[in-house]
Amino acid sequence: MKFIALIGKKETHIEILKENGQYHLTLNGKSFTVDAFRTGHQTLSLLVDGKSFEVELEKAGNVYSVHFYNDTIDLELYEARKFRAVGLVRKTVSDGPLKVVAPMPGKIIRVVAGENAHVNEGDPLLIMEAMKMQNELKAPKSGIVKNVHAKEGELVSAQQVLIVLE
Repeated sequence: MKFIALIGKKETHIEILKENGQYHLTLNGKSFTVDAFRTGHQTLSLLVDGKSFEVELEKAGNVYSVHFYNDTIDLELYEARKFRAVGLVRKTVSDGPLKVVAPMPGKIIRVVAGENAHVNEGDPLLIMEAMKMQNELKAPKSGIVKNVHAKEGELVSAQQVLIVLE
């Protein structure tokens, strides 16, 4: 599976393949073999190319905090196929009204934030189903929901405006 991680503003391209109980990880073209064992609810013991690491993970939406030794790395992790849509939303975030669009064709499962609702950046706005997976669309900035153009059960097309935030 292919992912893109944002560490600060730097993009890291990641590909993960699982084979014979091991993970083959490629980060920006550099390959690693990884054995992983969960030792606790949020703790993993990793053997990366023969070197041992213990890491603790915390997840909030697409943001992960990876704790190891005396260091923490915060990153945002996205499936590569969804990253472009996230990037389009990020580029349009401004002080004015913001149109939240469907990243791909799908069906609206639930509208979480109704008109005039105050939302914070990262709050869920609606849930849509696409390619047999449910995707939570989140507020790219804090604001007030001015218009909701989507209804539960409605089929939507890619780039269709779903919600307008002010």
